[in-house]
Order: sequence, then C-alpha cells, then structure tokens
Amino acid sequence: MKRYTSALFALVLGALLIAGSGIAIAQEEEKMTEEQAVEKIKQLESRTSELKRQESTLDAQLTEKNNLLRQKQSDYEKCVDELYALVGATRADIEAYDARLRRLENSVSELSALSPMDLLARKAEVDQAEEEYKNLAGNKISLLPAFFDRVQRLGEAIKGLRDTLSKAEKTYTVGTWAKDRDCLWNIAKKPDIYGDAFKWPKIWQKNREQIKNPDLIFPGQVLKIPAPSPMTPEEESAARKYYRQKREAAATGGTTDQPKAPENVNK
Repeated sequence: MKRYTSALFALVLGALLIAGSGIAIAQEEEKMTEEQAVEKIKQLESRTSELKRQESTLDAQLTEKNNLLRQKQSDYEKCVDELYALVGATRADIEAYDARLRRLENSVSELSALSPMDLLARKAEVDQAEEEYKNLAGNKISLLPAFFDRVQRLGEAIKGLRDTLSKAEKTYTVGTWAKDRDCLWNIAKKPDIYGDAFKWPKIWQKNREQIKNPDLIFPGQVLKIPAPSPMTPEEESAARKYYRQKREAAATGGTTDQPKAPENVNK
C-alpha cells in the first residue's frame, strides 16, 4: 500500500511540475522562439501522457488488490464459520461465551487481589467462580484458539484461589463437654468463630464426612470452620430438616432444641 501511496504522490508532484512548467513557459515565451516553444510543449504533453498512463496502471493494480482483499476476507469469514460449526456454535454463541469469560476473568482478578482473610470472607464468590469456570471449560467453544489459553489461565488462577483459601481456613479442635461445653451450637457462638449460635449448620455441612449426627461430636476432632458468611441455601435446608426431625422426636420422647454432644459421648 505504501508503494501505491508513493506513486500517487509522484503523480501529484508531476502535475504540480507541469503546472509550474506552464507558468515558466508563459514567463519565457518572449525569450523562446516559436520552434523552441513547440518542442517544449511536446515534451510536456509527453510527460503528461506518461503520468496518465502510470495513473491508469496504478488504478488497475489498486482495483485488483482490493478485489483480492475482499476475496481473502470472504474466505476468512467462511473459514471462521466452518470452525465455529465444528464446535456447534454460531457467531452469537461465540460473542455470548466471550462476554461470560470476560466477566469471570474480571471477577477472578478482583478476588486474587484480596488478602487471605478477605478472600475467606468471600469464599462463596470463589465457589461461584469455580462453578462458572467448570461450565465454560466444559463447553466445546473453549477449544477454539481464541479462548483455549484464556480458559487455561483462568483455571490456574482459580486453583490459586483455592490454595489460598485452604491455608487461610480456620480449624477448631473439639474439647470435652464436661470442661469446654463444646457442641456445634456453642462452638458457632464463640466470638472468634461466628458469634452466632444459629450458624452451627455451616460447621456441620463443612464437616459432613466426620459429623453424621450434629448432636454427636467427639474430643480431638479437628473441624474445618467455613468463612463467616451468611448461611447458604444448602445449609439452611439442612438446618430445617434437622429441626423438623428434632420436633418429631420431641413429640415422642423429648430432646434438646439445639445440637449438643451428650455427656456420655463427649466427656
């Protein structure tokens, strides 16, 4: 394209030269003989014809190049559509996927800038980000060259968030009922845990692999303490089910209203 620009500049310059020459001829007419003037005009006409010929050639070349460019662009667009078809996506699908990926990248970037304790308090957002990542990574669109590396980097960033959370997450070692009065209710009530006894289901749900019955915990158990966030729908559902079972049991035999390890288990 630079070559064509230079050529056009030469044409313009030539035209200016011709114009300048015309002025010069007018100024020198009195000094030229008729024969000299005719010869000068012939030279200028020849130069003008040559410049017009070059201009015509350049116009033809430019038209040819533009046609070739349009053909290449058409071939490229066709290739893109075929590539999208391989993953079962349309251009609208690709745009929507890119928008979701950008939102997740921004969210993960913001979470990555937090301190470990601040990140722990926003653990639910990490969970949501990881779930969204799984959805995006499981989509065939993630295999396209435009997204593959971005999705891989995003997975590594989320893994880094998980590693940070695992190091920042609190634990609590269960003491005895007789000495420490430890039960999930009392543990959740501790100021350095939640300061809210009603959040005991968070501890229960986080430790389901070792707490089958929330009324039964044992001295020496090391419990994971989730971040001090609001109760999740799953935790609230587990609590409702627990209290319903307690009410049903109370109707037939009586029991406590909150989870507490029996003295004969947790002494």
